[in-house]
Amino acid sequence: MTNYSIVSKNYAIYILLFIFTFSSCITNRDLEYIRSSKEIKNAKVNKQDYNLQMGDLISIQISTTTEQQHDFFNKENLANSQLMVQNPYLFGYIIKEDGNLDLPSFGKVRAEGFTLQELENVIKKIAESYFESPIVKLNIINFEISILGEVNNPGTFKIIDPEVNILYALSLSGDMTQFGNRRKVKVIRNENELNRVFYVDLTKKGVLNNADFMLQPHDIIYVSPLRKKFYAFNNISNIVSMSLSAVTLFLLINNN
Repeated sequence: MTNYSIVSKNYAIYILLFIFTFSSCITNRDLEYIRSSKEIKNAKVNKQDYNLQMGDLISIQISTTTEQQHDFFNKENLANSQLMVQNPYLFGYIIKEDGNLDLPSFGKVRAEGFTLQELENVIKKIAESYFESPIVKLNIINFEISILGEVNNPGTFKIIDPEVNILYALSLSGDMTQFGNRRKVKVIRNENELNRVFYVDLTKKGVLNNADFMLQPHDIIYVSPLRKKFYAFNNISNIVSMSLSAVTLFLLINNN
């Protein structure tokens, strides 16, 4: 075999290694959210209202201008806040298998299938028989989401704000790792006792208007890994440096 053939063979091997290396690279573009060259203003989210389900734990607060004889709905204000965090079932009302809440004095109140706003209106009408000008506030105490996969701090997180989106959830988990696939975030959601699985692309500008961008209680978020996990480049200087090193190594080998 001639020297020319050997050099050509080595050259082909190095080229293939070079191509393989950079096809496995993770660049800044792979780490971006909402890729757009245009400024995004007043993005309106098409939010899907959450319909309450069996097992949801509801806190109820009733404010009124009259002296409250039925103050059992506000007992969490007087309770040890730490105890409420440790065991919220002592202070909330759970939607039972029949879809109802069992409320003191009010009796059974249908809750399953209603939104929080709709249930507030229902309870307010009942409360008007007991209080003057009552103001009713409801919240889901056991609003939790689970975040798994390529994130820095996977786990289950309690949510206070009922209007939570995927980006906020990811911030709770310490954001995605550099190997997280931002194009295909899986969300598993229970709807009417059936699990619905869908994917959200966090690199699209329109994601802010996507109803699936907003989360619901008990959602599970799974961040799958990128197929390319060989190298991660945080900036262009790393790419240039590695390219020069590869070329230099190639020339040194051939000069020898």
